[in-house]
Amino acid sequence: MTKLIIGIVSRFNDEKKEKDFVYEEYRMAIIRSGGIPILLLPIYTQKMSDVLPFQDNITLEEKRMIEQMVDRCDGVLFPGGEKWYGFDQYVYQYAYQQDKPILGICLGMQMIACFPYFSYDFSDQTQPIVSNINHKQETTYVHTIFLANSKLRSILNQDQIMVNSRHSSFVLPHNSFCISATSEDGIIEAIEIPDKTFIIGVQWHPESVYQIDENSKKLFLAFMKASQQKRSCYCEQLTFDHL
Repeated sequence: MTKLIIGIVSRFNDEKKEKDFVYEEYRMAIIRSGGIPILLLPIYTQKMSDVLPFQDNITLEEKRMIEQMVDRCDGVLFPGGEKWYGFDQYVYQYAYQQDKPILGICLGMQMIACFPYFSYDFSDQTQPIVSNINHKQETTYVHTIFLANSKLRSILNQDQIMVNSRHSSFVLPHNSFCISATSEDGIIEAIEIPDKTFIIGVQWHPESVYQIDENSKKLFLAFMKASQQKRSCYCEQLTFDHL
């Protein structure tokens, strides 16, 4: 069987030497889940940081190239990071329209929370954390989350789990998504888009504990399963269209 191709959106660092990169933990999680990871890189000649979110400053030709790139992916992973840019925004918009399975982690979840209302400033949708729980730690497990009746709950088959935590802001409730998990202090820890094949965002980092945490494996494997099912449906449609 041909392996699934999972696009991982690159992260950008311009502090010293500009670079587009992916953290090893994301790459390895996709490989261990049976997929082929590929890095989705910006296709425009502008500096990455010049193409900001909430501004439609990607040309029509550049959008078509992004669409061509996403079409080759069976699923798309939006990883954590410090910032996201216009490239991330359009990759997500197109993947959303095509109903590609999407997994957003940390910053990736926060970006999902802003769609489809990308017209407002990202800071309006997030707030700094004020809590008795330190949500930014390097330890394996930091706090408990409680799962609502959701796709994520059916994947993990538990009412509550322990997770790690490395974030300093959180998203606010909005009617563009459903809340599928919250932490002990009420912070949103997971969201999903219920009318899509698979769009789930989690605030913690399952890629970091993949090899020791069964819930992390379940989440990635469910993402891969949805990607496989979507590919199968697409192939069946192509066959039907050519009859």
